[in-house]
Amino acid sequence: MKMVVKYLPRVIAHLDDLEARTELSWASTIAMSQFAFLGSNYDVSATCHSIEHALSGYYDITHGDGLAALFPAWMRSFSEAREERFKSLGRNVFGKEDGIKAMVEFLESVGMKLRLRDLGCKLLDDELIAKLTIKSSPMVRTHPTPLNVNTIAKIYRDSF
Repeated sequence: MKMVVKYLPRVIAHLDDLEARTELSWASTIAMSQFAFLGSNYDVSATCHSIEHALSGYYDITHGDGLAALFPAWMRSFSEAREERFKSLGRNVFGKEDGIKAMVEFLESVGMKLRLRDLGCKLLDDELIAKLTIKSSPMVRTHPTPLNVNTIAKIYRDSF
């Protein structure tokens, strides 16, 4: 994440910045491999991705846009259960105490402060997307707090 926070603004400002684009490609490679989990003493849960997969499977939206729209509400949905982890994110990635606020500010700074309504989603599809998530992703069982249809539907509504 530090690499993305450092290099994404550079790429946005200068699309021909080969060094920054290379670093983002490397960050993507790391994120999609087991390297991302090395040294972690936390239970790893990528359930935001599970919700987004159901979302982009139903709507014609990109994975990154869906994640940007969902991520703040997803983080807030279990912030008490992972308070220290989000503080660690804030300190270690953004140099700030509030990791959730820092992530929201970063998304805004790179033009990704998105809401599901911006992406053409419908508010009334909250339970449908929640049910699709539960059905299509066994990963939801690894979430640090109970992640059921009601919880996922609330994350969807809070992202709208």
